[in-house]
Amino acid sequence: MSTRRSAPAALFSLAAIGLVAAVMTGCALLSPASPTSTVTDAAGQQVTLDWADYPADDDKDPAEVLAAPRAEQVEAVGEQLLADLQGAVDAHRAGSAWQRGRDGGVHEHDGNGYGGPTMHRTLNSAELLTHEALGDWPALVAVLDAELAEHGYGPIEWEFDRETYAHETAAERDAAVVEQFGSLDPAQMWQWAGDAHDGTMWVSIILQDRDRPAAPDASAAEPERLLAIMVGGTVIAAADEQAYRDGIAPFEGLEPPGPTHS
Repeated sequence: MSTRRSAPAALFSLAAIGLVAAVMTGCALLSPASPTSTVTDAAGQQVTLDWADYPADDDKDPAEVLAAPRAEQVEAVGEQLLADLQGAVDAHRAGSAWQRGRDGGVHEHDGNGYGGPTMHRTLNSAELLTHEALGDWPALVAVLDAELAEHGYGPIEWEFDRETYAHETAAERDAAVVEQFGSLDPAQMWQWAGDAHDGTMWVSIILQDRDRPAAPDASAAEPERLLAIMVGGTVIAAADEQAYRDGIAPFEGLEPPGPTHS
């Protein structure tokens, strides 16, 4: 049985108030102000918009989010796309044994990047995997690209073809590609990784084979051969659609600032 005495209620209340004040002061010092924009409304009055009220985020076009499936249907849409891509590969190269990797789901976002909430959610589907020999990679990619195009996606954009980032030189970019894929020559690379896009929906593809010339030493963490496919997307819930439309309306035509909050 505990013999510790409780502090008097009044003393505890004063201590709690002091602690809350200290925490709030600390948060105020650490958390930056959300950005604002001043616009002229239909009545000719200047209105200041606080980007903390923006229900989207800085790097997604709300029109594309609205064109995507709703959160309640997007997992089924992703599953159908995975099934169609599997069927296309099987028609091209029969006999592949398929399995599922880590589970998927639809996940809410922490914030809009400006200190406020967002209605965006992210789909990450289950992974579709095969460890069979992949044969001619360009021919397999052509099959995947054709099936993706049937679903409205652009061609797969491979990471080894990426542009140089702002913070790196061309030589640094090439060194990073070699470190990740083993070579600057796609025919020698042991791995290809890329994404195809349809608005805010995407499909991630990884091809891997340790028998290719530029493969690193074998590692237990990496399979010998791999084709991995995953569907993702940024979406909203059907119940949020009208509030989302109403929320983005005041910000239409404005360029979202860079994020100010993590």
